[in-house]
Amino acid sequence: MSSGVYIAAAGAVAQSMALDATANNIANASTDGFHADRVTFKEALTSARSADVAMASVATAKGVDGSNGALMQTGNPLDLALDGDGYFKVQTPNGERYTRAGNFQVDGNHQLTTLDGFPVLGQGGPITLPANAATIAVADDGTISADGNQVGKLELAKFAPTQLTREGGSLFSASGQPASGDSAKVRSGMLEASNVNVVHGVVDLVKISRTYETLMRMIQGYHDVETRAARELGGPK
Repeated sequence: MSSGVYIAAAGAVAQSMALDATANNIANASTDGFHADRVTFKEALTSARSADVAMASVATAKGVDGSNGALMQTGNPLDLALDGDGYFKVQTPNGERYTRAGNFQVDGNHQLTTLDGFPVLGQGGPITLPANAATIAVADDGTISADGNQVGKLELAKFAPTQLTREGGSLFSASGQPASGDSAKVRSGMLEASNVNVVHGVVDLVKISRTYETLMRMIQGYHDVETRAARELGGPK
């Protein structure tokens, strides 16, 4: 079988990955704190001499776009946005996870949690707020105060985009050890919008779809040529 089939197939797999990522980005364009997935890949070596080399020549990588989304004013002191590079740390049944979505709430145990009920972690563990606090304030460094008394400080983490793996919506798991996210400023009464540009996303979706269709036609073309060759050269003499 021609190595061109494998090169086209590897390219189609890469484009399929990009198509899925782009479609997911567009679907989450209105999700608070959502950071888009980006897929990168290298061109196949057209001079490949074997199927193994042809397949290995297309290297794909999926990472998170770390650029900040726009900050939106809400006036709710428990709505928190990060201005800079960092992530909130939360506790889930599967271990510590990370998010940019700061639309937090207080649960029945007076703990600060995500909308999914996961406790938000401070430097000493989950953050508990006084039951009858009249005012809650969050400083730029993540210090949380209730009626003027400090009750905790958010623990922020920083990762390279390739360290993060999405686990649905705006929640991530991470490989390796995080760096301190103290360089990010916490903005109380604000939420970070998705960093997805819908117009660019739709344009990318069309381009990727057309490239994928072209590669599939190439695969079919190679198949037709090889079928014809086998029929004409392998027949009775």
